[in-house]
Amino acid sequence: MKSVAVVLAGGKGVRMLPLTRDRPKAMVIFNNKPLLEWILLELSKACIKKVILVVGYKKEKIIEYFGKSFANVSIDYVVQEKPLGTGHALLQAKQAIAKHSAKQFLVCYGDVIASCKELKKIMEAKQENVIALRYEERPERFGVVEVKNGKVMNIVEKPKRIEKPALINAGLYKLSQDVFTIIEKLEPSERGEIELTDALKKLIENGKLAYVIVEDVLDIGTINDLVRLSKTKAKFLF
Repeated sequence: MKSVAVVLAGGKGVRMLPLTRDRPKAMVIFNNKPLLEWILLELSKACIKKVILVVGYKKEKIIEYFGKSFANVSIDYVVQEKPLGTGHALLQAKQAIAKHSAKQFLVCYGDVIASCKELKKIMEAKQENVIALRYEERPERFGVVEVKNGKVMNIVEKPKRIEKPALINAGLYKLSQDVFTIIEKLEPSERGEIELTDALKKLIENGKLAYVIVEDVLDIGTINDLVRLSKTKAKFLF
């Protein structure tokens, strides 16, 4: 695959209030750096040369901080004018991806930090469409993923009964441009949003979503996550 990544960094981060009153979620400080800075540093170590940042809420904070390049990574910006979901956010990057002739590309969320080792594992997977999974001791707030024979069989949102630890969506993907065709045909979810998870489910239905299991990943979606993970420093960041 070409060394191109899309980072979805347009979210307001309601679960991070009051920290996100004056900045987007991706710019919340974690261990003395914005979350997005940690993400870009690891992408750079993984030899990613081009990053497409999908920005929205208080986008100027991100653009002013990172500019056109950072840590030997060239940056393009695309704007999600309205917060219409993660699938809609990724769709905004369609033209930028086509411009770089990237048949496959990484997709990362702006609040998920993965080590360069794990990013390379996803990039080097043979399949076109790959989701990264990780084991979680507290899977209740995540989508639990069922797998069989190297393929993803189902994504179950907040299941009532579950064995722990469970495999969950780590928020990292390698996708082909075919995903854009799927997203364009999606109907809004109950929340009124175009969800990337729904596009993944379509790939599952077609038997086209493989997986890798990762470990060195920090999911910092809430203030509690921020506090807890700040105390247990991830070795790969230092």
